[in-house]
Amino acid sequence: MPRDLISKAWDFPAVPGTKAVASADEDSITMAVEAGLDCLVGIDPKSIDGLYYATTTQVYTEKDSASLIATVLDMREDIITTDFTDSLKAGTTAVCRAVDTIKANKDIKSILILAADTRKPEPSTMWEFGFADGAAALLVAEGDVLPVSIEDYYSISANSTGPWKRTEKDSFIRTFEVKVDARIYSENITKVMSELLKRNNLQPGDIGAAAYYYNNPRLHGRIAKMMKFAGGVAQNSVFFQLGDLGTPMSFILLISALRRPKPDAKVILAGFGDGADAILLQVRDRAMLKDVNKNRMGVSAHQKSMITLNNYDWYLENKELLEKDRYSRKSSAVIHWREAPSLYKMYGIKCTNCGTIQYPQQFRSCYKCRADDQFEPVKLSLKGTIFTYTLDHLVGGNYYDTPVPRCVIDLDGGGRILLNMTEIEKPQENVQIGMRVELVFRKQHESADFVNYYWSCRPERGRK
Repeated sequence: MPRDLISKAWDFPAVPGTKAVASADEDSITMAVEAGLDCLVGIDPKSIDGLYYATTTQVYTEKDSASLIATVLDMREDIITTDFTDSLKAGTTAVCRAVDTIKANKDIKSILILAADTRKPEPSTMWEFGFADGAAALLVAEGDVLPVSIEDYYSISANSTGPWKRTEKDSFIRTFEVKVDARIYSENITKVMSELLKRNNLQPGDIGAAAYYYNNPRLHGRIAKMMKFAGGVAQNSVFFQLGDLGTPMSFILLISALRRPKPDAKVILAGFGDGADAILLQVRDRAMLKDVNKNRMGVSAHQKSMITLNNYDWYLENKELLEKDRYSRKSSAVIHWREAPSLYKMYGIKCTNCGTIQYPQQFRSCYKCRADDQFEPVKLSLKGTIFTYTLDHLVGGNYYDTPVPRCVIDLDGGGRILLNMTEIEKPQENVQIGMRVELVFRKQHESADFVNYYWSCRPERGRK
């Protein structure tokens, strides 16, 4: 979303650059799923021993979101799942706890860490120029040969006066004084990185890259000078292109820094929020790290595949920044429980008599050979081709000038499914039979005060 749309809407001075905005059917959970799918390309999700989920924008406050995400990613049941929340350093804290967990428990060898945020900015404020949406994933694992190793970490706690958001009384972020927030941030982030260097007998010149959270580009440069980092060490490529991403921001800075790593480079990953974490990493196998980057979309490919918004009203409406009465559908807890493998994990059934794959299981008999009760579960592909489609203007009780494509998709490897399409511009012109699509886990609707998720499809963006 170009920031000049915000400037024009409120007659504010222009702020350069763009920011990343989630689609109307995305939230922190669905974005975490997407990041997890990209991270686990070529890796069996059932080989992972845990999932830590970090966010400040929890969909639920009394429900473990990590367990839902693990279900969608088709991970094992006998794993550890935990939510880290209420602090912008939740992601780096999750990394530190993952290291501790792996060291302490011989049965845990790997933990997937997901960080995602969709913070809502108050309209007509400076927060609106900064707050953006994003997600990132890191896989922390034990092994003799790794592309990057975690050498040490150091954390500090500091009770800050702001910013904050009360659970039941505040819709948007509050603060007493931005200058005071900036001072506390500067003191915490420089202290934690300086102590980490001191603990490991390192000088600022020994650091090849520093990926630390920031929400102000000028302040970011000031931190680099205070730390005496060499030019280009402090990673600052995110704010003007993607915005203040919150919890996943330092992860995304790290991922960007590791695209072209120097051999044996030492890297600092740091998060801030009522204290700070600093983590020392070292590039161990540059060739392996390049292979990891090659097989995943990462930050760069996702950024290149984004759609540019041209309408501020769309942003205002789909972020639900204005209060209004909204249509509510019905929901079934029984279906959520009974149909979890097909709804979340995307399993179909395969006839053991003729090999036909179908989705979902509705009858005892195979629709092709009519054999009774001869089925076995089969994992379906998350890619396919449009067999046919229709364009529907009436969706969820609302009429849309731009229709929603409802697509019948032939999945790669077998199975046919009906899904709505998302992330499509000018569907009347751009949706075609034979079009390649990929499945994405998205928010469908809210009903009975419960958020309902399912799969949609979108034009291929490059996910493996």
